[in-house]
Amino acid sequence: MRVKYQIAIINVMINYLFAFCLILCWGVPFLASKNIVAVLPPYWGTFLIVLTGLLFFIILFTLQHAKLSCPLKELWRPWVIGFLLILLPFTARSWGLQYTDPTIGGIVNGSVPIWSFLAGAVLLKGQDRFTWRRALGVTIGLLGLLVSRDIGSLSVTTLSLLGYAALLIMALSYGVGNVITKKIMVDSTAVSWQANTLHQYLFSAAVLGIIALSVEPTPHLQVFDTKLVLSILIAGVFSSAVAFLLMLALLKRWGATRMASLTYFTPVIAMLTDIIFRARTPLMRELIGLFFIFISLWLIQKQVKN
Repeated sequence: MRVKYQIAIINVMINYLFAFCLILCWGVPFLASKNIVAVLPPYWGTFLIVLTGLLFFIILFTLQHAKLSCPLKELWRPWVIGFLLILLPFTARSWGLQYTDPTIGGIVNGSVPIWSFLAGAVLLKGQDRFTWRRALGVTIGLLGLLVSRDIGSLSVTTLSLLGYAALLIMALSYGVGNVITKKIMVDSTAVSWQANTLHQYLFSAAVLGIIALSVEPTPHLQVFDTKLVLSILIAGVFSSAVAFLLMLALLKRWGATRMASLTYFTPVIAMLTDIIFRARTPLMRELIGLFFIFISLWLIQKQVKN
């Protein structure tokens, strides 16, 4: 009995360690991406982030001797998911953070469950039904997004608005992508998760590489200082690849609902990194907007009684 109790305690500690690491993974890429786009053009920065994640998975799956084949007729699955969860949101994040702060990126990213709920209510009929409480939660969350950016202010520039719009595209893409992933990957056994993941990164890296080479100048090697390299590694390996593995582990240990609750902490970590590494004090409207989003997530994710 004592041994079973000790094993249970160890499992709980491992679960919370995984959760803490996942929160960090989800919260720090906004600062890392800000550092990257300060030096590199956005498409090149995003390409290098995705390429780094791809190389990580190639090494990992090679060591695991994982089955990585994917039938041609099934390639659309990883390509669609790769577009929604990697290519589009990573690019939108890089582009948006040129003109906004990591704190804003984290706050907008905190709205992902709102978009996931809305997409799920439409695409996964019967699993996420609307109630008055959830409708209120969506409304409060959208209000929080408006308050945090203070869109009506005269001091807001066109570029900052476009940057904010790009971050909203990032959050919307993540939200829809989460639902589509369940529909065409989690509920399908046609392709192994390793093959699916690898082809997501291959597709995204190939498209981004072509775009970067076509529309942006190739960066010089001299710009790759320690800060830039570390930022690429953090965004590409820690905040993308490792985060994905931690998410899978917690899905098995905790289930989707409890794992998704970790989203609450993402904007907090983004805000803290902004404070610590950029000495930026969050504005009152950002704190109010963050509070509104917290209330929104609580109203949306609270279980509905049948």
